[in-house]
Amino acid sequence: MVSSESDPEPEFIDDSDRLREFVETVKATADEHEEVPPLLESLADPFEELLADDDWLAERYQELAMDDVDDKGNMGEDIAQWLLYREGNKLSVFTLVLPPGASTPVHDHLAWGLVGIYGGTQREDFYRRVDDATNDEGEAELERIRTERMERGDYYELIPPNNDIHSVETTSNEPSVSVHLLGADVGCIERHAFDADGGSVELFHSGYTNVECEDVLETPDAGHGHQHGHDHDHTHNHDT
Repeated sequence: MVSSESDPEPEFIDDSDRLREFVETVKATADEHEEVPPLLESLADPFEELLADDDWLAERYQELAMDDVDDKGNMGEDIAQWLLYREGNKLSVFTLVLPPGASTPVHDHLAWGLVGIYGGTQREDFYRRVDDATNDEGEAELERIRTERMERGDYYELIPPNNDIHSVETTSNEPSVSVHLLGADVGCIERHAFDADGGSVELFHSGYTNVECEDVLETPDAGHGHQHGHDHDHTHNHDT
């Protein structure tokens, strides 16, 4: 993985004991696995427990940004992306909060990870590129491969290219809150936003609502070890 620092210091914006415990579990587990699929399989139980825990996530990180916040990030005018923790460009944890009826652009992540629902409900539309995927801007052809209905405790794995391109819409009458564990400082890396109907792609960085990106970082290698997979469903729903 690429990092902006050779030995980055952990940065806890939300300095809760529960989050620190989870991050230490992630790092210890990552040290035991060379490849992403077994790493994420080993993190499934700790991540499910985090999603089920009502007490660790402060209310402010489950709320939309206040109107007086100048820079709410680049996911959408009313969408909040709250950074909780990062360690250079190796690892990050953040929440994404969408108002009822709001949706994100179609976007990718370019990093391995786990994404789960902590509050409200969401519709997730997953896509894949069916062109040669060599251009970062200009024409791009996407195919929608599936739609998932997600509720509290449901989560999915990111193992690029699997599940890496999607859009999110809140389907509940309350804001939806998702927790993201990613193998990069995803808010500050350069990645892609797509116009699925218009057939185009552009570079963007999503940013964070509560922390500025001093620089747009180099996109890391999405693999913890080797690259894997071709569009398998890695979604975990409680009713399946």
